[in-house]
Amino acid sequence: MIVDCHGHYTTAPKELEEYRKRQIAGLKDPSHVPSKGSLHITDDQIRESLENAQLRMQRERGTDLTIFSPRAGGMGHHIGNETTSKHWSETCNELIHRICTLYPENFVGVCQLPQTPGVRPTHCIGELERCVK
Repeated sequence: MIVDCHGHYTTAPKELEEYRKRQIAGLKDPSHVPSKGSLHITDDQIRESLENAQLRMQRERGTDLTIFSPRAGGMGHHIGNETTSKHWSETCNELIHRICTLYPENFVGVCQLPQTPGVRPTHCIGELERCVK
């Protein structure tokens, strides 16, 4: 078995980026109460986003499995506060979980931790446990 030990979901449907833009825009409104919000991406959209990208590259390169995580450049731990990071990480991790459920032979998930400047790393333990379990 050939394992690609470092893959990121760089081809996520545009709805993920739109979700993040809404989340960031909400930070500008002082009356905004942070909520997780909702992301609507279908399984077909996930399949389409992977088929001509990561799955095609797996076939071309002869790899069998990719250890797969959210897009590193999009983590944005410095944006917002601890709640913002928590909601964004949960959303991204849930998307990675869906990918691994759709393609269990191709992907093993890695979670994004909700790190925030000035917040103790121990605050990430809940999300790490949620993703592992």
